[in-house]
Amino acid sequence: MKNSVLQKKWEELSSHQVVKGFRSIRISSGCIADLFVGQNNEENRCLILSLPKEHNVDIQSIFKENLSIELFKDTNYIVLQLTDNTYFDLFDDLVLSLYHRIKDIAEVAEYAREFIQTFYKWDEFFDDKSHQLLSQDAIKGMFGELIVLKSFVNKAGSSRINEVLHSWKGPYDQGHDFVLDDKDIEVKTKDISKLEIRISSEYQLEKELDKKLELLVVSVETDPVDGTSIKDLIFEIKNDVIDRLGDCSILLKAINQKGLTFKNISEYDNYKFRPINQVKYDCTDDFPKLVKSNTPDALNNIKYNVRISLLNKFVISEESF
Repeated sequence: MKNSVLQKKWEELSSHQVVKGFRSIRISSGCIADLFVGQNNEENRCLILSLPKEHNVDIQSIFKENLSIELFKDTNYIVLQLTDNTYFDLFDDLVLSLYHRIKDIAEVAEYAREFIQTFYKWDEFFDDKSHQLLSQDAIKGMFGELIVLKSFVNKAGSSRINEVLHSWKGPYDQGHDFVLDDKDIEVKTKDISKLEIRISSEYQLEKELDKKLELLVVSVETDPVDGTSIKDLIFEIKNDVIDRLGDCSILLKAINQKGLTFKNISEYDNYKFRPINQVKYDCTDDFPKLVKSNTPDALNNIKYNVRISLLNKFVISEESF
């Protein structure tokens, strides 16, 4: 099911009668479980899982600021309810994610458990969190990482999409920006006019034992008119993930590490960039770098610049956008 099909379901609801406090319509005949989209008398959107009367489920109703889950014992309905309409888009992502997770499950206990667990996985994304605005340089750095992530997502099939999303470690500030089975990748984003990149730690270019390390330099141009905002880029990746039946909560959790949500990300629409090219370098052997393993123990918190024009012999590949 695609988002466009879901939108038609929401539109169809207006012609249905309210039953037991909800106006509802079955989400798809292709779903084994009795799953419905609905609205209550206050026009709040809902996702309703109808369980067989004889099935007992152990669930505690939870009412949060913008999202709730409730068991109606008289009907044996489990209802996810959105109470803040500004989260429509995010709720649709939750609905689509949950649908694809349970649509082929025949065992009642299993799809009921998946329904409840998905609520717990997503509920934090509906919280209003105060956050400190990120700087333009921080947004630019994340923009470069997202360009790389989008490329990986586009090349991944449905069976590997969640693995690709988990490989993005940049927002967690632990290790390298991408951690793959056979190599790690450190991403640096610079203005196309800049001749150097900034290395902000003696650990950034330190390779893991028995793993390759690559430096990927993404060059961008600031373009307030025709450039791409970080919101545009994240939504493109989100839609690519949904098309491949991936778990959007992995992407959401990552950007949340930097205080970004689908709701507040519009605050950065004044920062727009146009990617120009990317160059990949081999950092495994004699690449010029200051790292923990080749500096005295007395030195720490090392920061330095690397001149790009002197790295030609380490180039693995180049790509223009």
